[in-house]
Amino acid sequence: MEASPELKLILAHYSVAAGRTPEAPLSHDMKTAVLQLKEWCGSVNDGAAVSYFFRQYALFITAQFDLIVNHGCYFKGSFSDLRFNQVRNYGFPLLETHAAPEHLAMISDTGRFAAMHEVLYEQADRAIQEFRRYVKISPIILWENILGSLLWFYANFEKRQPRRAAEDLEWLLETENWKPIKTSYLAKLLGNSSLEAAVTRPLRKTCCLYKELDAFETCTFCPQPHLHKNA
Repeated sequence: MEASPELKLILAHYSVAAGRTPEAPLSHDMKTAVLQLKEWCGSVNDGAAVSYFFRQYALFITAQFDLIVNHGCYFKGSFSDLRFNQVRNYGFPLLETHAAPEHLAMISDTGRFAAMHEVLYEQADRAIQEFRRYVKISPIILWENILGSLLWFYANFEKRQPRRAAEDLEWLLETENWKPIKTSYLAKLLGNSSLEAAVTRPLRKTCCLYKELDAFETCTFCPQPHLHKNA
């Protein structure tokens, strides 16, 4: 399925490209990719570089949910099907996710939960497990990087379609729906908080390590804001 010009514009807002070849791609070899990430984001620490990757990759996962709930389609496949391009935007070193247009598939409304599960397991969890084969970092940090972005999406979606947002959130909070992932990381992150509260106050339990990178500032909702990068 070819992405329409309208869909490509939506994807561009999430730093996602379909049908283009990356000009400055990350290596397919994970060890080499980690070294590239360290150089690109300016980190001497493997964990900070991997966390940086997942802050960027979170946009793709969020784009997938946007496609699923608003446009009846998504990119099928696994993490290994994706490519990543090093790009600069307003001087910041960022990453752009490249997906193959032939993986774009239409789904019915009743099929959206199966699509969500595929995204969570094949694209999010597979990516986390692949990086953790080479770098020691808590999966909670990486899941919070991904889900923080997803919560922003649903907080806005809830204003337009509260019933649909509630249905999706109920599904996402149920551990059974995440299997074989061991738990609902969204339930662990959100707790009893509402979506509105989740995006207006500190929620995450871990630091995303952006403050370790010279190109970025400490995040607004950092749980450890007083641990300065140069301390």
